[in-house]
Amino acid sequence: MKPNWDGILTKASYLYLSLPFLIFCLAWLNLPSAIAFSSITLVSIFLCLKNVHSDFSINYLLSKNPRTIWVSLLIILFIIFFSGIGHYTYQNNDHLYRGALFADLVKYDWPVMYKVSGFPGHFLEGKTTMMTYYLGFYLPAAALGKAFGLEFGRFALFFWTFIGTVLVVFQTGKYLRKFNYKLLLLFFGWGTLFFIGALYKNSFLDIYTETANPLWAGMILYADSNLGLIYWTFNQSLTAWLILLLIYNKGPKQNTLFLYALTFFLSPFAFVGMFPFIIFSIWKYYQGTLKDDLWKNVKHYLSFQNIIGAALVVGLNFIYIDSNKAGKFFQVLHHRPKILIVFYLLSWAIIAFLISSKFKKNALFWLVVIVLIPLPFFQQGYGIDFPGRLSIPALFFLMLLVGQFLIEEKSGWRKWAVLAYMSVSAVWHIGFEVGKPIIWTSAENISHKTDWDDKLMTSENPKLRKVGKILKDIEGKDILIQDHKTIVNPNNNVIWNYMADIEGSRFYRWFAKKK
Repeated sequence: MKPNWDGILTKASYLYLSLPFLIFCLAWLNLPSAIAFSSITLVSIFLCLKNVHSDFSINYLLSKNPRTIWVSLLIILFIIFFSGIGHYTYQNNDHLYRGALFADLVKYDWPVMYKVSGFPGHFLEGKTTMMTYYLGFYLPAAALGKAFGLEFGRFALFFWTFIGTVLVVFQTGKYLRKFNYKLLLLFFGWGTLFFIGALYKNSFLDIYTETANPLWAGMILYADSNLGLIYWTFNQSLTAWLILLLIYNKGPKQNTLFLYALTFFLSPFAFVGMFPFIIFSIWKYYQGTLKDDLWKNVKHYLSFQNIIGAALVVGLNFIYIDSNKAGKFFQVLHHRPKILIVFYLLSWAIIAFLISSKFKKNALFWLVVIVLIPLPFFQQGYGIDFPGRLSIPALFFLMLLVGQFLIEEKSGWRKWAVLAYMSVSAVWHIGFEVGKPIIWTSAENISHKTDWDDKLMTSENPKLRKVGKILKDIEGKDILIQDHKTIVNPNNNVIWNYMADIEGSRFYRWFAKKK
C-alpha cells in the first residue's frame, strides 16, 4: 500500500502552523490561562485534522517520478543551507536582529523579560520590558534550544525552515498539479524586476558588497522575491504562504478562519494583506443567491475552531502585541509619479500585463491588481513592512497565476515574453540570493584557512592583487555571523521593535507567567 502523502503532508502543515501558538500558550501564560487556552487550541487542532481529506490524485502525481522528488528535496536543502539560518553560511544584515532574538529566546526564561540599560535618552531606558514580537516561528526551535543548547537550537531553526519550505513547495505543486523541476524553478526563481532600478543607480559590485543601498525608489517602494523573503523574513513569508495554500487548495471551510487567525500570530503584516483573499475565498465557494442561501453557506464556517479557536488566537495575540509602540506609527505617503510608475512596472505591472489576456475575466487576477495598487501609499511602523510585507499574499498569487499561464498557454508571443521575464528574474534572484552567500562563505574559508590571499597580493596582475586584498581584509573578520547576541545590545538601535514596557501591558497583567 502506497503512503497517503497528501494526507500526511497536509496534516503536517496544520501542525507546523499551530504548534507555535500551542507552545506560546503553554510556556508564556500563567497557569490558569495556559490550561484554558492550550485546551482550546488542542481541540481546535484535533478538529482541523479531522476535517482534512486526502486528494489521491496528488499521491499519484507524487509517485510518478520519485527520483525527481528526492532530488528536489536536496535542492531545497542546499538553498536553505545558504540562507544563513543556523549560522552555517553567510548571513545578511537582518540576522543581526533575528539571531539576537533567537538567542534571547533560548537564554532567558519565558516570557522573556529585560531590564533595559545602555540606551541613554531612549524611552525604554531603565524600564522593565517583555519581548513583544511576532515570534511564533522561532518557538519550536527555541524550545529545543533550551533543552539541548543554543547550537542545537540553531540547527533546529534551520531544519524547521527547511520543513516549512518543503511544505510550501508541496502545496504549491498541489495547487498547480505539477511536481517537477519546473515547479522549483518557478518557486525559487519568482520575483520582481525591482533589482533593475538598483542596477541602474548603482554598480553590480557595490550592490553585491552591500556598499550601495538597493532601495533605489526610497524606503517604502520595495517589492521582494520568494528567495528574498525566505532569506530575509522567513518567519513571516513561509507561514503566510502555507496558510494561503491550505485554504485555496480546497481546504475545509470549517478550518478557514482558524488558519487565517494563525496568520495574525505568525505574520501580522501578511494577515492584513491576506484579508481580501480570505473574503474572496468565501465568495468563490458561495453557492446560490445571497438572499436565499446565506445560512446554507455560512453554517459551514460555524465550527468550534473557526469561532472559539480563531477568536482566541486573534484576541490573545492582539492583547500581546498591543503594548508594542513601534507598530503604532502610521502615515499616508506621497510619491513622485515617475518613480511610482517605474516601481509599479518593475514590481508587478509588466508581468500582470503579459498574462492579462488569459485572466481578464478572472476575479482573482483583478483582486491581485486592486490590492497592489494602493500599498505604496501607506506606512505602518518605521520600515518597509507595510508595502513590502502586506504584498506577500498578492505577489504570491500573482506567481501562481503565472505558473498557471505557463502550464496552460501553449504558444504565442505572450508566453515567450513571460518565459523571458521569468528567466531574467530567476537568473538574478537565484544568482544573487544564493550565489552571494556561496561566494562570501567560500571567501571566508579561503581567507581563514589558506594562504591564497598572500599569494594573490604578490601577483603581477592588478585585478588578482585586488582580490587578494579583499581576502586579506576578510581574514581579520567574521563575515558569516551577523548577530547582536542579544536584543538589548547597545548597538541595536531598534530595540523598540522587539519589546514593550510591561507598565500598562494588559497581556503582562492578565495572562503572562510571573517570575
